[in-house]
Amino acid sequence: MKTTRSFFLFIALWAVFSTTVSFAQQDIALLRDLAAENKKSVEALVLYPTETRLAILEATKHPEILIKMQDMREKTSAAFQTLTEDFPRKTQEIFYDLNRYPGLLESLVSQQKSPSAIQKSLEVLPEQKRDAALGVVNRQMPTLEKISDLNNTTNGAFERLISGYPAPAQGALRHLLGMPEVVDLLNEDLRLTVLVGEIYRDNPAWVIQKTDSLHLAVARSNAEELESWKTAIENDPDAKAELQSAANDYAAENGYTTEDNEDDDLYVRQNDLMYYNNDYFYPYPYWYGYPWWEPYPRWHPYPWWWDWGTQYYPYGVVVVYLPSYHFMHWYFDHPSHHEHYNHLSTHFVKHYNGHRHSGTTISEGVREWHDRNRTVISDEFLADNNRLPERLEAYGRFEQGRQDYNAKNPKKPASQADYLEKNAKKYPEIKQSRDVSKSEIQRENEQNIQKRSDWAPQKAPVKPEPTPAPTTERPPRVIPTPKQNPPKTDKPDYRAPTPAPRPQTQPDEAKDYHRQKWEQTKPSQPNQKPAPTPRPQKVAPKNQVKPRN
Repeated sequence: MKTTRSFFLFIALWAVFSTTVSFAQQDIALLRDLAAENKKSVEALVLYPTETRLAILEATKHPEILIKMQDMREKTSAAFQTLTEDFPRKTQEIFYDLNRYPGLLESLVSQQKSPSAIQKSLEVLPEQKRDAALGVVNRQMPTLEKISDLNNTTNGAFERLISGYPAPAQGALRHLLGMPEVVDLLNEDLRLTVLVGEIYRDNPAWVIQKTDSLHLAVARSNAEELESWKTAIENDPDAKAELQSAANDYAAENGYTTEDNEDDDLYVRQNDLMYYNNDYFYPYPYWYGYPWWEPYPRWHPYPWWWDWGTQYYPYGVVVVYLPSYHFMHWYFDHPSHHEHYNHLSTHFVKHYNGHRHSGTTISEGVREWHDRNRTVISDEFLADNNRLPERLEAYGRFEQGRQDYNAKNPKKPASQADYLEKNAKKYPEIKQSRDVSKSEIQRENEQNIQKRSDWAPQKAPVKPEPTPAPTTERPPRVIPTPKQNPPKTDKPDYRAPTPAPRPQTQPDEAKDYHRQKWEQTKPSQPNQKPAPTPRPQKVAPKNQVKPRN
């Protein structure tokens, strides 16, 4: 455990940059800082199989094509939504699903006069989805034809887009097109993409060897971390029950129901062996984005229990994965959870304390929550495992009290510092933590300045400049302009009056003009389309989930 945990990602990337002889020492330190900021993205990328990792490295050599692909997606996703937006959500789900399977939609359009051929083609879908899909195919063939035409147009445009690039780059981009979350990630952290591309171009064999090593280290570390989480929850019945209760709350808020997802399994059993359910293998097409109703980027239709990581079996609930990042953000965004689910909150923070340098969901969720509340939650506050449950409960009461106060006083909301100052006696542990945080933050700022000094030049001693002698300038002589009378004429003067002089342009006017023009032409973001009024759904009762048969 110590070996893998000591192999922190930013150390690995520091090794990458420090052995690249083309960089000066100051360059290396600057690149190290940039790499550390992007370590979560790199961890996600290096976990892919070898073929995908090689495609990623090849794509980083051409970041401009990634940007063009993203621009193209904004247009194609808008076109797809225009074709499907007037249908009920259940029908839209089928449109998205049919487009996930390569060539399926085109096959259905070409076979529209053969019902038996259509039924045969739909056998790639899970059995419980086939009847609904068949009904949509029979009723909405004109729309399917339009989507098929859009597919052909988009694919042709993509091929023309990459036609001028070397064959290895074209193959890599076609491979990554089937992994839209990777293309999204490369565009999201474009600074890192450019850096990796430059290094890979200079020394490809060496970079491949480093990413292979990093792949093994991160995979091993993540497996050990998952096992640690499973053991902790399975051995604490109270925490396990609270995880399930919190999952039910999350399901209710996000519209998940057990009745609609009885057969929603990630794994299927055949001949006493477990197999991956292929229905989840195919992602939503990159060009159209994930469905607009998803609460966060979900490029695969994961099972309904995926977010909280516990699957239901006839003999009870079993931890399968770490909770999703979205679940963690939702959980820590509700301060009342630390009162109602205090055992679970304690396990989350203890897990974070044991895996602080991990880029996985629990550590990232707790870290971001800690950063958001840094002024009142000190490192010491979280480090004492003996008092941790009571401290988390105190924080939950404090933050919930502040939110209730702000709800009653929307015109004068109180910050954490203001609310604590007025209620210090009511929350003594939070007050003590706030005092400790002040010194911790000051120390962190000093450390950051020291880190920056590794690559940023130090200030030079300031020598006094001579004071210029005062001068008195004589105002310029004003020569009056003689008044000229217009020539007399019998005709009326139809000339336009002389316009008043335009006031001098302020420095920010040009900036504001360009900002306004940019906002006018800025393309709409994909997957931000407001949802139509949803039909009422029956949700699982709180603290009760129907077991699987």
